[in-house]
Amino acid sequence: MGAVIAVFRPGPELATGLQALVDQVDAVVVVVDEHPVSGATSELLDACRAAGAEVVEHDANRGIGAALNTGVERLRTLRPGLTHVLTLDQDSAVPAGYIAALLAAASAADRAGVPVGMVAPASVGSILRLPLRRRAPRHGVRVGGEPIQSGLLVPIDVLERVGGFDETLFIDGVDTDFWLRALDLGLVCVLAPDTRLEHRLGTAITVGEDRELPLLVASTFRYHYQWRNLVALVSRHARRHPVWAVRAVVRAVRHLAIVTALAPGRLARLREAYGGLRAGLRGRSGPRP
Repeated sequence: MGAVIAVFRPGPELATGLQALVDQVDAVVVVVDEHPVSGATSELLDACRAAGAEVVEHDANRGIGAALNTGVERLRTLRPGLTHVLTLDQDSAVPAGYIAALLAAASAADRAGVPVGMVAPASVGSILRLPLRRRAPRHGVRVGGEPIQSGLLVPIDVLERVGGFDETLFIDGVDTDFWLRALDLGLVCVLAPDTRLEHRLGTAITVGEDRELPLLVASTFRYHYQWRNLVALVSRHARRHPVWAVRAVVRAVRHLAIVTALAPGRLARLREAYGGLRAGLRGRSGPRP
């Protein structure tokens, strides 16, 4: 059992999260997708090495899909008998017993004859605690809808069947694409009961001095990737997953409309979304200019 942490300009939560993880897995690979590496990042990487993690540095900013693929490849070299991989972001923290709970959920699904593509926590978030979307249970096993990448347990044989994470998406939608490709093979996302991942999904919108709305807004530049990759994913998967495609478009439009009305920085955000939409329609991929 191993874990991959994708890193880009991390904060001190990286070292904190790593400390909670190392006792639950056999190996941890930290993949640095930051080039050149800043002095602050170098200090955190030294702390990661001291905690027992393997650190791999990319020679360019290649995106989260590439970071995850690099980490999985390195893990398989370190642990040839590896059976499962946990994928994490740098600002995620797993509670005690988290890995054991996800492995138990995978085993229960296997015994029930439910084809496991991945195992996700039942809820995620540190600002807002959001439950993952659920589908009808199968043979008593909790099945989820579209998961997020961080905190996801993936069997190695599933990675071999589905293929690696799509590096051309760069960021945003990498998890969605992997999940949809797993569904194409009849594999599902299993939810581990009573588990929660501490993870920062975005910034809560604040009204007045201290009232937070139950809505998160992403960094402005992310709206370029969200809209560009939405076009790519709908083009790629809508024929086989039409319900997902319609819901994904509706969610994206609704979210953009709400944050435009309520969150500051609306013009910059709209420019990024429009630029991403145009890039997607033109078939562009990789890092934005």
